[in-house]
Amino acid sequence: MSEYQDKFSKIIDLLEDQAPQGLSISAIARELGMNRATVSKYLEMLQSSGDVSMQRFGRSKLYTPAQRVPLSELFDRLSNAIVILDADLHILMVNTSFIKTLGIHRERNLIGASLFDLNLRIFSDPAIRRNIERIRQSGTYLAEMQHIEDSTNHIYLLEFAPTVSHVGKPGIMISLRDITAWKNAEPALKNSEKKIRTIFETVPSGIILFTGEGTILNANRASLEILGLKTFQELMSGNIFAISCYKGKVTELIRQGKVAETELACDFDRLRREQRIPSTRSGIAYFDIVFTPITLDGGGVPHEFAILFKDVTTERLARKELAFKETRYRSFFENTCNGVLIYEPINDGGEYIFKDVNRATEKILQMKKQDLIGRKLFEVFPDLPDPDVRDALIRVLKTEKPEFLLPLQYRKGEDSPWIWHYIFKLPSGEIASFMIDVSDAVRKDAGAPLQACSARGKHSRDRAGSSLS
Repeated sequence: MSEYQDKFSKIIDLLEDQAPQGLSISAIARELGMNRATVSKYLEMLQSSGDVSMQRFGRSKLYTPAQRVPLSELFDRLSNAIVILDADLHILMVNTSFIKTLGIHRERNLIGASLFDLNLRIFSDPAIRRNIERIRQSGTYLAEMQHIEDSTNHIYLLEFAPTVSHVGKPGIMISLRDITAWKNAEPALKNSEKKIRTIFETVPSGIILFTGEGTILNANRASLEILGLKTFQELMSGNIFAISCYKGKVTELIRQGKVAETELACDFDRLRREQRIPSTRSGIAYFDIVFTPITLDGGGVPHEFAILFKDVTTERLARKELAFKETRYRSFFENTCNGVLIYEPINDGGEYIFKDVNRATEKILQMKKQDLIGRKLFEVFPDLPDPDVRDALIRVLKTEKPEFLLPLQYRKGEDSPWIWHYIFKLPSGEIASFMIDVSDAVRKDAGAPLQACSARGKHSRDRAGSSLS
């Protein structure tokens, strides 16, 4: 141990023995048998390195061991490998990371040795040596250099800085860090960033990035096209809340701070009038959106958010029109006085599945809808005339020409109704049938109605036969 280190150690040991009571310079000099001026100089050095603390009481200075981590200990805990040289390039300080990084044996004493005489790898590189010499001679030097070690293919980043000691002597600090993993990951990172930028610019859905206060940070090309804008600057004049007719919906999404799917409506006329956003669109538009917070690497409450959205105005209006038509069809289907049956043919028309029936059909057949849907026609009604009914259904299925059927009974018996049918094929490939209960006419005058129906049925079959021939 050098004389300086021995004196430093004795002063610190004395202060720790007397702690928490502080000692003056005179008291320390008296206890250690040292010159007061020498003790004062040592205390200044210990204070500058963070090993002791000083408090003033009037004209006196009282010293105590430092409560904070000493600079020497903090230096030793740094992850970067660091060496500090004096003006003659002799080593003044090294930390543990320097010893580990360069594979130096722990028992080897480096303090006071010349850096270039130690034959340390990396520092044998002529370019690094010349850079260190330039700093020593106060010349132009590189603050950073990269070194590739041939034997290991490791890449190191070296940082250089001139220093001045507490007594005003010049020195050099060199920091060394292994950046191999970072360098190897750099191409993949650049490639990933390029892919993200490509997706951002080419995806057909709009993407807008914004802050919790509504300030728009970025938007892709599709966003501008959807909103009827030419440049991003036109969008920046407004905020994210202006795009939605209901500011509260976006505010609530930000408050919840989690991924969500929803729909937003935008009034482009109000957007131009109130926000001065020069959109070429007009009227109300509807957007399906996916909202997401942009999470921070270190966690915590997100401050930036994004929405991915697409224009569904056309689809929404189409759904509305379809719902209206469906309601209109269902009203006609259920409330017409005639029975209506929908069959799905299976086995090339050998059998038919009940797909839908209306209330009139339930009344005519004296069966509930739920007892028919999904069941087979000829299994539920085995008494249906065969082959007349089967042949007629197959003809309609193949020729797509409607036919009339003679009045028939679904079940045999005097109480079973006589039903007249008009059957035709739907665009879906299903068979539809209009049904009329003609029981009264059949029982009142069996001949006349049957002859009329027979004539109509014969005419229909003749037309079907001529089309096939």
